[in-house]
Parts: sequence; C-alpha cells; structure tokens
Amino acid sequence: MKNENVYFLWGEEAYLIDQEIKAIRQRMQEASGEEVELVMLEGDDLSPGGLRSNLEYSSLFAGQRLVVVKRPPWLGKSRRKVAKADEFKQVLDDYLKKVHEGQVVVITSAEHDGSNGIVKLLDKQATAAQYKTASPQYINKWAADEFKARGGQVAADAISLLARSGQDLYYLENLIEKISLMYGKAKITAADVQRELESKEEIKVFKLTDALLNRNMPASFAAYYQLREQGEHPLLFLYMIVRQFISLGKAKYYQEQGYSKAEIVSATGMKEFTVQKMTSCARHFTWAELQGFFELFLQLDITMKSSSQDDNILMESMIVKICDR
Repeated sequence: MKNENVYFLWGEEAYLIDQEIKAIRQRMQEASGEEVELVMLEGDDLSPGGLRSNLEYSSLFAGQRLVVVKRPPWLGKSRRKVAKADEFKQVLDDYLKKVHEGQVVVITSAEHDGSNGIVKLLDKQATAAQYKTASPQYINKWAADEFKARGGQVAADAISLLARSGQDLYYLENLIEKISLMYGKAKITAADVQRELESKEEIKVFKLTDALLNRNMPASFAAYYQLREQGEHPLLFLYMIVRQFISLGKAKYYQEQGYSKAEIVSATGMKEFTVQKMTSCARHFTWAELQGFFELFLQLDITMKSSSQDDNILMESMIVKICDR
C-alpha cells in the first residue's frame, strides 16, 4: 500500500523536482491553513541516526512539517556503504510502518537503481515519480511563461534557441532573469540570447563538469562517453574541468570566510548562478582533496601532451578519483 505522505522523486532535472517539492508544500499549507515547517537534509551529511531523529515527529507539539532528503548516496549503485545502507533501509522501513499525521517526507535521487533495496522499498510503499530532462517542447512553453512573468517581450526564435541549448532549467532560469533585467521592456531577440549563452562546446562539457562537481560517477561517465562519441578531444574537457574547479575553490574560500552570495559575486566577478552552483557543490570537497585534484590536473596535462599513454584511460581514472568520496 502506497504511503501518500512519503514521496520518492527521481530524475536528471533537479529544477522540476524542486518545483514539485514547492507544490507539495503549497498543497499542505492550503489543506491545513497553517505555515509548513521545511526541513532540508543533505543526503551526503546524514547518518542513519541523524535520519531517524529528523523523522521523529509528533503533531501534538508542532504544526505541519515537510522533510526533504536531497540525493542521499545510499540510493545509488555504489556499494561502498553497504552496512550503512542497511541501517538507512531499516530507519525508513520503521518510519513507513507508522502513521505520521501532519508530516510529509520527500526523498530525491538523480537516478533509479532498481537493484537497490531502499529504492525497492520506496517504489513499493512511497509515491514515486520520475523527472526526466525537460524536452524542447516543454522548455518552449516554460521559457515563454518565465519571460511573461517578468513583464518582458521575447521573439519566438529566441525561445527556440533556449530550447535547443542543451542547458538544464536552473541555468535557463538564471539566464532568463539576467536577460530580462538587461533588456527591460525591449523585445528580446535571438541575437540577444545568443550573446549570453555559453558556446556550444562549453554547453556540452558543462554536463561533465556539473556531474564531477556533484561527484556523481554514473552521470560523469555518461557525459564523458557522449562527448567522446561526438569527437571532442580530452584536452578540451580537462581545460573546462580546471576552470570549473578554480571557480569552486574561489567560492569555497569566500563562503568559509562568511561572505554572502552577493559578496562572492562582487569579489570574484563570477555570475550569480555560477556562485549559487559552486557554493552548493563546495561542501562535497575538502581543501586537501582540491589540492590533490589540481596536482592531478597538472600531471594529466603534462602526460597528455608529452606521452603516448591512452587519453581515455587517463580521463576515466581522473573521473573515478574525483567522484570517489
């Protein structure tokens, strides 16, 4: 029997998952007439005991509550934490056996591993939904609505350009916000959008760099193999990866100094959406790891340019080293 107050939302499009979480919270507020407490838990930082304590709840002493567990590693295919995965499964199994009026739990994942015991449990007992990468048709309508909500005018070919860009919805939302502020009430053309979009090569490589920044090994290899099939050279990947990790290091430094996102934008000159992404990913890496990765990047650059070693093997080894936590 499905538990209507437990959701398992998975897929590549994080923006759509986050929008559904907002919609769930809104429905809770409308149904109860009360403000809903939102508890956001980063899956990487959770222990089984921490998950259990955060799920403990009594409607006698609190109002409506929405608990979101974001992309926990124990839902993936990795078997590095088998013992802990069993403990997490037990916590969720115990939770699902009881009624928790006034509380909704949402668990998200970038992938769906049907062989994972916790995924099987959630498929069976939670309300599960997949959120695939948005189609060009979806982006066309969505982007038009986003521009309209900001009071802007936009040409149809400019919308079409966004839909074909290959970027995720979070990137496009930030881009639409930026363009709307830049052009105000003036009609936005395809040329205006093109000036603000990254180059075609960067767009494709960003899928790889984003996966690496999130230490998502399956997504990193999928993006890497796609790039190789398209004939791109590994040195291009390495160049873009180094650029992204330099930005990550800057954002991490200023974040740990207590700077706000706006202050980091001012200090680094990075775009707002880039700072948002980098500060979110910074927690995935220690300074010792970052130092090791830059040493690795330098060695890879030297090796690729001066030896006959297989570039594919070198890049695959780098991906594993970065994604292995």
